[in-house]
Amino acid sequence: MKNSTPRGELVKEIQTDARHDLDAQSEGFLNLLSQEQLVRTHKVPGVKSVLVVLSSRGMVFDTESLRQKVLLTYPEAKVYFLTTIGKAIGTPVPKQVDLLIDFTGPGQRQGWFYARKLRSMARVAIGRNAGLFRAKIYDQCFDDKAKLKDLPRDLLGRERLVQKQVLAMAGIPMAQHGDLTPDTGKTIALDLPSLKRT
Repeated sequence: MKNSTPRGELVKEIQTDARHDLDAQSEGFLNLLSQEQLVRTHKVPGVKSVLVVLSSRGMVFDTESLRQKVLLTYPEAKVYFLTTIGKAIGTPVPKQVDLLIDFTGPGQRQGWFYARKLRSMARVAIGRNAGLFRAKIYDQCFDDKAKLKDLPRDLLGRERLVQKQVLAMAGIPMAQHGDLTPDTGKTIALDLPSLKRT
């Protein structure tokens, strides 16, 4: 018999009913799962083509890993890449796309009306508030300056966090499976029941 409860409701059920029985690591993974569900609610319907404008300050994800992340959320989409100054990487970019993900950050050089050109190409535009009217013309913008005190000082760490947030606005969750977990090698045996000789 199939369970008809949606996964998001199941996570909430587990969190409320059994929170006292969870260790910190399990609770952390449940929180990540609920965050992933929240990100997926931002998914844009009917996306067949995605244009990603890469940041010139720091490339946290290579093009193939970005393509894979986009295709996990939008499996029918074709993914195109542009540099900050407008050069295509790989396949030439079409004149119209369904979704624009712009990683161009503050202080990265671009033409005055390049943001408007990108916006006119896309049905939905998501990016960073890097000036050049993006906050007004894009559908959603992540504001680096407003979140500056919460961002790491390290350049790549800051870019990683900001680019994850921009992807989340586009409904693309970042899998946390590669993150390091606490080393429990020395303490795991303490949690096991004692062995009895028979």
